[in-house]
Amino acid sequence: MRSLFAVGLIVAVTAFVVPSSANTDNSEVSQTQVIKPAPHYKTIRYAGSKYYPPLEWLDSNDLPQGFITDLRSAMATTDGSSATFELMLWQNALDAVKSGDADAIALIPSERRAKDFDFTQPFHYVPHGIFSHTDGVQYTQIDQLTNKIIAVASGAYAQTQLQTMAGDYQLLNTADELDCLKQVALKNADACIEVSTTSDELIAMYDLPVQLSSGPFWPQPYAFGVKKGNTKLLAQLNEQLATVIVNGDYERVYKQWAHQIESKPHGLLDIIYHALWFFVPLALLATLTLCWSFTLRKKVAQKTRALRAELDHNRQLQQQIEFNAAHDNITGLLTRTAFFNEIDQQLQAQQDNAEVTLIITQISNLESMITVFGYDTAFTTVARLGERLNTLPNAISAHFGSGLFAIAVNDSEQVEHTIDNILEPLFADATDIEPQLVFGYADTLCSIEPIKAAELVRRAITALTYAQRKKVKVSHYRDSIEPDANNLRLLNDFQKFGCRQFVLHFQPQLDLAKQSVSHVEALIRWQHPELGLIPPYQFIPLLEESGGIKQLTRWVIQQAVERLKQDESANESKPLMISVNISSHDLVDEDFLPFVRKVIGDINPSHLVFEITESELIEESERAREVIQKLASMGIGSAVDDFGTGYSSLAYLNDLSVQEIKLDRLFVKNICSNKRSYKIVKSTIDLAHDLGLYTVAEGVEDRETLEQLKQLGCDRIQGYYIAKPMPEQELNLFLESFKSPGS
Repeated sequence: MRSLFAVGLIVAVTAFVVPSSANTDNSEVSQTQVIKPAPHYKTIRYAGSKYYPPLEWLDSNDLPQGFITDLRSAMATTDGSSATFELMLWQNALDAVKSGDADAIALIPSERRAKDFDFTQPFHYVPHGIFSHTDGVQYTQIDQLTNKIIAVASGAYAQTQLQTMAGDYQLLNTADELDCLKQVALKNADACIEVSTTSDELIAMYDLPVQLSSGPFWPQPYAFGVKKGNTKLLAQLNEQLATVIVNGDYERVYKQWAHQIESKPHGLLDIIYHALWFFVPLALLATLTLCWSFTLRKKVAQKTRALRAELDHNRQLQQQIEFNAAHDNITGLLTRTAFFNEIDQQLQAQQDNAEVTLIITQISNLESMITVFGYDTAFTTVARLGERLNTLPNAISAHFGSGLFAIAVNDSEQVEHTIDNILEPLFADATDIEPQLVFGYADTLCSIEPIKAAELVRRAITALTYAQRKKVKVSHYRDSIEPDANNLRLLNDFQKFGCRQFVLHFQPQLDLAKQSVSHVEALIRWQHPELGLIPPYQFIPLLEESGGIKQLTRWVIQQAVERLKQDESANESKPLMISVNISSHDLVDEDFLPFVRKVIGDINPSHLVFEITESELIEESERAREVIQKLASMGIGSAVDDFGTGYSSLAYLNDLSVQEIKLDRLFVKNICSNKRSYKIVKSTIDLAHDLGLYTVAEGVEDRETLEQLKQLGCDRIQGYYIAKPMPEQELNLFLESFKSPGS
């Protein structure tokens, strides 16, 4: 009879050993190399509990161990960052992240914790259980703990949950998970409610007279938490998690710890052991034996189904995590990393016969949508465009973020048809705002050597940038549109050094009536330590496109003001007037006028003149009128530069309250040889004087032109015949020794 029970025991125990599909899945994970972005955090400081095995704990040598510890180390390798671990009492660990002494912590997300933390995607699930003294009442449900003392770890999810439930029980807050179980062992508490997996390990490690007395409940996801608002670290951790899932490292770490972290049956051996003593005296009663056997098999089957259900849930969770990692949450399209992997696999499979055309498109009016209509409208537009791309035949599409999309097709002849499909209206209602799309595309046919997805995308983005700069709808990549390496270097140097490498040169203007120099124009030069003196036409367009022109213009104004301070303090009777060029970027900058008002506080503002090109005045006419009028109210004069190139009228310029116009060198240089140029210059000078405007002629390079302009009544001239632009020290010497060439 004892052998009969032994056989039954073996059968029962064997029924609980269900192979985990998470442990036996041999499906291959792509090993295609992923382009790794530079991490925002090079070192991530993790806090955690020192009593939470097998997830994390300190071993006998005070070294961090556990599934979560190994997972975090694997995550760090994905982007070249490093991870440090400091395990402590649980409440102290939570406080460390809140105070900034640590960066992240693994925990159960909850509504209360969401006030202090932001959470990553979950990477594991843990159930809770009731733990009772082995010699006491075995509590199987929370309802049985009415008027009892329940021990909970301070800061734990169970503490928050029981406080929210507000039942008729007394909570005993303990220092940590181990202390929670010890209070039951010491009979200071009737039960401890904690995560069952970790508590089982602690009971075994410290040989506590405590056991799990309930079934699993409160199954909760486990995720990483960061301090509320730390979006950069949150994105980095989500990227790391997604990468370890895709590259197989998560599966590897999970398998190493699966025998400890997966749910185990509890209490069955003890039940069978006591059942043996109960049934031995009744061994001859076959009917009762069969009933007991049937009941046992039924319980085993129930436990097995529960275990399988949990394993299925974990497998579905992992599949969901993998899907989320590879797909954009707004559009459902592939993410950048997943798209690169997909295209690289396609290129590798086709090898020499690979023909892939990659189209990049961007919603150019996305920022305007957000500004005018709000984020909801912008998100709806991005999502609808994502739906459109998802339905394109024979195409792979991705959303890189910020309204930037990628589409890969296998036939270059599909490009035009694909773009036409994308440009079809998204919304039936005419009041909805359609996205304004610009396209750039590149194909593998333009490359002799094998090409990877990252390079193909870079070329397509280069074509997109070219299309945006040229204000066209579509551009095809070619070598000739590649950005100049020197330009990239200049932008990089400007970002590093600001205006420290720039110098001002001054070009004198001759007053033809007084035969003296009372005006100079301030001209910017870049004195690069390696490339030498760089002229404005090389760097001004770069800074206008990159947004650096605002910083540069303000630096020029400040330097001009400093020069005026020196002149006014040295010789108040003969102040030197300085002209400074500004652009349409300054006209639309709301901070420009307050900056000017502040910087001119110590000078006579009438000695400062701002020059604006005619074309930019026309482009920003309303704003220009407002800015020039306010400058005039400060005492600052304004001049129209390059007059004659923008086809405006003098009457229109009179409305702008400008004081002078500068005749473009295109007309000035030919007045002695071209009757048309002569008539244009003469009529412009006459009409300008009739309107009370001064005239300045640029590009005077010989005496004949000087004399002609003098006869026409031009007020001032500027050009190499008078003097070339010169540094400030040379200007001082020039002014001291100046003798008019027209005298």
